[in-house]
Amino acid sequence: MTDPQRRRFLIGLTVGGAATVAGPIALWRYTGGHGHSLGAPPDLQSLPPDARFVQPLRLPGSAGPMAEIDLRAPLELSAQATQSNLFPGPATALWAYTARTAAGEALNPLLRARRGDSIDVGLRNRLNEDTTVHWHGLHVDEANDGSGLHPVAAGASRRYRLRVDNRAGLYWYHAHPHGRTGAQLQRGLAGLLLVEDEEELALRQRLGLRWGERDLPLMIADKQVDARNAIVYKDGADDWIGNRVLVNWTPEPYLDVIPAWYRFRLANVSNARMLRPCFLHEDKPLPMLLIGGDGGLLERAWPIDDLFLAPAQRADVLVDFGALAPGAKAVLRSLDYVAMENEDESGAFAPDPMGDHPGAVAMGEPLDLMELRVIECATQRPPAQLPSLDAMSAVPAPPDTAGWPVRALRLRMDEQGRWFINDWNFHLSGHEPAFTVKRGTREVWEIRNSMTSMPHPMHLHGFQFRVVSRAISPPDIRGRQVAANGLTAQDLGWSDTVVVWPGEIVRLAIDFSQPFQGVQRYMLHCHNLEHEDMGMMLTFAVAD
Repeated sequence: MTDPQRRRFLIGLTVGGAATVAGPIALWRYTGGHGHSLGAPPDLQSLPPDARFVQPLRLPGSAGPMAEIDLRAPLELSAQATQSNLFPGPATALWAYTARTAAGEALNPLLRARRGDSIDVGLRNRLNEDTTVHWHGLHVDEANDGSGLHPVAAGASRRYRLRVDNRAGLYWYHAHPHGRTGAQLQRGLAGLLLVEDEEELALRQRLGLRWGERDLPLMIADKQVDARNAIVYKDGADDWIGNRVLVNWTPEPYLDVIPAWYRFRLANVSNARMLRPCFLHEDKPLPMLLIGGDGGLLERAWPIDDLFLAPAQRADVLVDFGALAPGAKAVLRSLDYVAMENEDESGAFAPDPMGDHPGAVAMGEPLDLMELRVIECATQRPPAQLPSLDAMSAVPAPPDTAGWPVRALRLRMDEQGRWFINDWNFHLSGHEPAFTVKRGTREVWEIRNSMTSMPHPMHLHGFQFRVVSRAISPPDIRGRQVAANGLTAQDLGWSDTVVVWPGEIVRLAIDFSQPFQGVQRYMLHCHNLEHEDMGMMLTFAVAD
């Protein structure tokens, strides 16, 4: 059951909530190079008392967390319990996808594939409960989707064999067992998947930004961590938010940058926390260009100051540090926003609304994620100007959907505090498809969110879609419109996850063409993982 009273309490907190979390963040000190091992913390007395960002950002490497693995060869993954020294003091218990590489063990590796590749990944479940690997955002058949429709039992194994038929972009993979997705992701079962194609490689050459140096992934997640460094999760809780932020599995990270343009591939892999990322120097936004989203590159670059990034969404941005002198510092901050958690008074009242999330910054309050420190260029300074980005990618305009059938879907909460899509809640409806779509047809899905609701990041399995309109949007979204029908810059590419705000009506154009045979079942669900686990999910089928 949800707890809307707790959410109302959260958004009533002031910025003082940020001060609450600053205490535990400032109490520990961590140094080291840009390696990928998780070493022991240094002497806490060696750093000034106000130091916060004290650990170098972990970058893709050859072993450890975020080790890069090419999927041209078959890969064997194990889902298992492990331990890592993420924080000073006791090691933190994690659940991770592990693999053996020539350099050692990889944890939640960054996987790389090319469009058109056939990949072969084996999963051995060494946990004591069901799990899966869901290939988030990929066009895939039901058997290889990795949803909870096909769980891998404790001690069992299975293979995922699929052809990568997606445009280049940053995708990801994660556990997706019914009723346990939130718990398993909070404990660590998630990693990134980078897909490349000729268009992406051509842009990379034009930009001259070398992957792993000035072209970097930023995988952002918040965790609720107790005094003994254990990641805490409470089954049945709502909107699980954390008191520690990890970027690339690095708490309180910093990154040394030169005065030049950088490319960051942002991915929000939090359970529930919506982010509003912005790169700031002395509280002023740095120049930033949005060049891609969930489904890869946009047709052109769009100047932005910030953007909304809901759980499961990705954004590809260019950020300019060129005007900053060596010694300057910038910060990646999630800015404050109106959380719009507008649920009615139904549901049980929690005696201690913040009891589950001690020290957590409230949803919608500002939260610093990472520090960026400007250093001298070791070699010749890169050009200050970017090449033209007016024709980065061949992205067609949103389709003309006149004459397409419209499927109406409403997001709502009932009087018992349960989330529904129309009248479907997975705990009540089960695996039986709520409806069947004829393969090869095209439909408009009109998703309407109740006003007495909250922002829902809705994720579609198996297919990408185009956002074709937004209506009755809140001011924060209307103010970002750059195209007809209320579309923002983030709506102008292919997506697999879309945020529908309270009171808003969002229309999606979906082409259900696919090469697979027989009945294929997929999921539509909220990627606030606690909502998903509480049943805000439906099964639909695609058939001839």
